[in-house]
Amino acid sequence: MIEPTFIQTKDKVNLKVEIYGHQNKTTLIINPAIGVKRKLYRDFATFMAQQDTTVVLYNYRGMEDGTKDLPPDIMLSAEAWGRVDQSAVINWVTSELKPDQLFLLGHSIGGQLLGFADSCDAVDGLVHIASQKGDYRLWPFVGRLKLILLWHVLIPWMSKGKTFNAKKLGLGTYPWPSAAAKQWAHWGQQKDYLFNPKFGFDLKPWHQFDKPLLSLGFLDDDMAPEAAIDGLLKEFGQSVKSSSDNGHIEKRIIDPKLIGLKSIGHFGFFRPETQTLWQEIATWIHQQKPL
Repeated sequence: MIEPTFIQTKDKVNLKVEIYGHQNKTTLIINPAIGVKRKLYRDFATFMAQQDTTVVLYNYRGMEDGTKDLPPDIMLSAEAWGRVDQSAVINWVTSELKPDQLFLLGHSIGGQLLGFADSCDAVDGLVHIASQKGDYRLWPFVGRLKLILLWHVLIPWMSKGKTFNAKKLGLGTYPWPSAAAKQWAHWGQQKDYLFNPKFGFDLKPWHQFDKPLLSLGFLDDDMAPEAAIDGLLKEFGQSVKSSSDNGHIEKRIIDPKLIGLKSIGHFGFFRPETQTLWQEIATWIHQQKPL
């Protein structure tokens, strides 16, 4: 069941939201990958709703729903996706749906953004699907060369106007705001990506994260190799001081062949044929105990 609604951010952007399932004690927000549409996640959302988990889908400003109806002079950066849009969705879910437990699933860039949210403490657990640190130094040689070209040449060159034609580079089916594309590339140009001190971001929300975190990666995903997945996970809980250190983090790297699939790649987790993995996510979420 889909219940579309709109959430207004603090700078008056209306984010279209789809809600799957009835109001349950357990709720899951999905932070999408960059350049995809909400429909990628609908089968998974429907499945999770059948597992007694309410699912909330949305997309970032200026992306799937375009820029035509946006207020003038608003932030259209990748940072705004996490700091403003993500915060608005978390705050709305907390106040309107009032879940006993709130989880966030981040796909690719969606798993990188939690620390920007002013309400990140409201999240009781985090699931990463193919989420990575975009530092090209963490890629094998060929992938490293491709990322250097993307970060340093292609995106800056193709983002000189108001929009970035992502389709030409196979990065989606619709244009992005140039400001967001350029900031994303700027992060990628630096060692440690957005976590480089030169950007001046307060990294405490990432480094002090001590909630349960499940990270899934895939052997055939050249957009999120294991080293890049590990690079992102190292940012979550760096400052946690406990007897178990970073025992709140669980990582699984999955070989598609072991579950009877030819490939999964960067987007295939959300195809219906991977339902065995969906069940793992549902089971993991319901195993987490409220603090």
